[in-house]
Amino acid sequence: MDVNGIRYIGRFDYSHPEGPKCGWSASTVHFKFFGTYASARIRPSGRNYLTVLVDGIVTTPSLPVMEEGTYVLAEGLPQGPHEITLVKKTEFYLGVLQYLGFDLGQGYLLPLDPPVQRRIEFIGDSITCGFGNEADNENVEYDPFYDNAYLSYASIAARALNAEGFLISWSGFGLIRDFTGNESNTLPANYHRITLDSSQPWDFAQWIPQVVVINLGTNDFNSGRIPEKTPFVEAYKAFVRRIHENYPEAQILLTLGPLVDGESLEVSRQYIKDCVVDSLRGQGNDWIHFLEYAHQKAEDGYGVSWHPSLRTHALMGERLAQEIRSIMNWG
Repeated sequence: MDVNGIRYIGRFDYSHPEGPKCGWSASTVHFKFFGTYASARIRPSGRNYLTVLVDGIVTTPSLPVMEEGTYVLAEGLPQGPHEITLVKKTEFYLGVLQYLGFDLGQGYLLPLDPPVQRRIEFIGDSITCGFGNEADNENVEYDPFYDNAYLSYASIAARALNAEGFLISWSGFGLIRDFTGNESNTLPANYHRITLDSSQPWDFAQWIPQVVVINLGTNDFNSGRIPEKTPFVEAYKAFVRRIHENYPEAQILLTLGPLVDGESLEVSRQYIKDCVVDSLRGQGNDWIHFLEYAHQKAEDGYGVSWHPSLRTHALMGERLAQEIRSIMNWG
């Protein structure tokens, strides 16, 4: 949504007079201006990091935003037109960002380009968030600094397709239970949320994607704990129907991988592909599809706690973009 010359991409809560709030990974702010300097006044809660791009190039890979203040985004630029993009690297549960205003020094805002018409919603867990993907190896102790939603496979695929992407993903959460087995912590139960502190649910009419990509189940099958077939399959079908009701024209792509292996992989493939996707397609629903990513490889490295590395995310993003091009006939 464009507000006062600033474009907000993602689920933002616009009900606060001082400025909009966001929480989900990869929530993005973008503006164009004429000048040499730009800063943002931001009020955060929790631990947040931003990736800052100036004229389409990452200039600050990881800007910590831990307390209210003015954050310099660019200075000493050649006098002229420029673009600034801010991407929330870190996760929904870690913190909220409220944008209170922007200072352009002696400069001024320029009109925004028309928004792109392609839209993709990505629903998932830590994999979709880019959890720990910037760590050197699997033994690095977790810190939000290592999360990078800008380099998640989802964001990579969206950029490759010239599409706006919304990431609705939460580490540890699953379809019917979280990675510890807690049945209260599921993505479907939190799918309607804007931020942790928002009292109102998201209005799905605000932003309607042409494609919805779901990657759920890894936490349901954590440590080889295979869920019972009927509850898992019925919950997945119900979630898919709910999304289809919100976006009746959208193509929905259920994906699997790249972490699960062994029996968990075999069973989750059966549940998701055979019992959900093939079953619904057999009923004439040609809007649902399935994609299985290649299992991650040691030579591509690992992120924190064996999560996908930057290399694995790049490969996943490329594969996903290829699949969506095929489904949508997008050049």
